[in-house]
Amino acid sequence: MRYTIEIWGEMCPIPLIKTQKKLKNMQIGDVLVLETEHSCTSRGIVVWAQQNKYEIVETEIANGIWHLELTKTHD
Repeated sequence: MRYTIEIWGEMCPIPLIKTQKKLKNMQIGDVLVLETEHSCTSRGIVVWAQQNKYEIVETEIANGIWHLELTKTHD
């Protein structure tokens, strides 16, 4: 399944807290989609995901807008 959470206009740590909370209710293989206009939010989530062994793809889809796709790979 694919899920999306709203993090527009939010600064860390709120987007990361929302991401962690949503992941707890997802199944392995599910994808969480996030978009943000804050580069620090995007970087923070990417670094956290990599440290915690989740797959994540970060794409700058427009000037200053980042699209993240985080795959739950473990519980």
